[in-house]
Amino acid sequence: MVRSFLVLSFVAVFLAQASVPRDSLDPIFREFPFEKWMSTAGAGPFHFSVKVSHAEISFHQRLESRIEITLDGRDLENRRGHGRLLVLAQITDSEGKRYQDHVSMELNKLEDDVKDANLEYSFPAFFLPGDYNIDIAFVNTSTDEHGAKKVQFRVVEPRHEYLSDAWRGLPAVEFIGDKDSPDSWYLPSVHGRVQWAASVHAPAQLNVILNVVPAAQVPGSRSSSGRDLSALLPTLKIVSQTGSSSISEHVELLDLARQRTAFQQSDGRDLDWPRLRASLGEANTASIDVHSLSGQRQDAQFFVSQVRKIMRDSNGPCVLAVLTKSVTFASGEDLEPISLEGLPACRVFYIRFHVLLRSVVPFDRRQMGGRGRSMRMDGAIPQREHPQIEAIDQLEATLKPLKPKVFDVETPEQIAKAIAEIEKEL
Repeated sequence: MVRSFLVLSFVAVFLAQASVPRDSLDPIFREFPFEKWMSTAGAGPFHFSVKVSHAEISFHQRLESRIEITLDGRDLENRRGHGRLLVLAQITDSEGKRYQDHVSMELNKLEDDVKDANLEYSFPAFFLPGDYNIDIAFVNTSTDEHGAKKVQFRVVEPRHEYLSDAWRGLPAVEFIGDKDSPDSWYLPSVHGRVQWAASVHAPAQLNVILNVVPAAQVPGSRSSSGRDLSALLPTLKIVSQTGSSSISEHVELLDLARQRTAFQQSDGRDLDWPRLRASLGEANTASIDVHSLSGQRQDAQFFVSQVRKIMRDSNGPCVLAVLTKSVTFASGEDLEPISLEGLPACRVFYIRFHVLLRSVVPFDRRQMGGRGRSMRMDGAIPQREHPQIEAIDQLEATLKPLKPKVFDVETPEQIAKAIAEIEKEL
């Protein structure tokens, strides 16, 4: 029989995510004899598999992996409408410290054809390198039926770690949880701080600009704003977490299309995410066409004026980091480069994130192989993407007199290298 996959993520409509601190024990574990179950681990009435994905550096500059669990939907056919199905996940590090989380599904919300599907659960988490044990248990709350499995795995040191000292003080494990964007990009519930400049003791001023204006769209392509911000927002969060009391920080989010500062903060505390999140919503980056809003043709000069203001307001040694993607302006835009008159010396880093714009071509379902239909919780139809040429960046040239060090980045490792270069200048 051909079977399909029903993907159940942390934030699917019918899953209830525990609202517990991500670095603490989950209170729901106290309701069950979890340790007893694990001492006699067995699948019980549930047929499920557990695997752990290879840990890779994320744009949050931490090693990320996923505990992926697949349950045979036939096990739930006769249990529809009765209680909840809980998936309990416990990770134990090499020092014996435990990290717990769970997901919950109301069995009365199962689809009628659940027997024809495999259900997939995913627990994403950040890890430090080391050896870990994972304990997974399924339990039906109405019948106390349960099954348990144990898995061991190792997280290896990354091959290239430019921010080698930045992980000091981080918990060995921190569950992430999946949320809607932009929370899924920023991860406000993750409290571990990557303190990449903790060894800097000399006074310095670090200024960070994030551009949220979209580049010109290619006809027939999808907006790339989400993919840009999924990299640039974590980078903004990390760059603002220097870990040094000697560094003064100033952060601005510029909405170039509307020629305004959407957000700014000038203290060394964590960024005010609720306020920053609201500013992203106001910018509405997914729907702005830069050409339609640049009638005054002064977007570039607005950017130049903000850079000049930030530099003039800096005290002591100054470093400016610009986080952006390629920006192409309308014909006739004033692209006059910045004037150095009256500006203090400031080392400038221009970090330009690249995402290839892609056209969308639906798959022919007959070419999808022998697994049959693929069921996704967002209802999306599988797509095939063809790369197109990215727009030319006209923003960089406005900073040419400042002799910026330009980093063209696509991967977390490349962004880490850029941040390491900034550290050398502080």
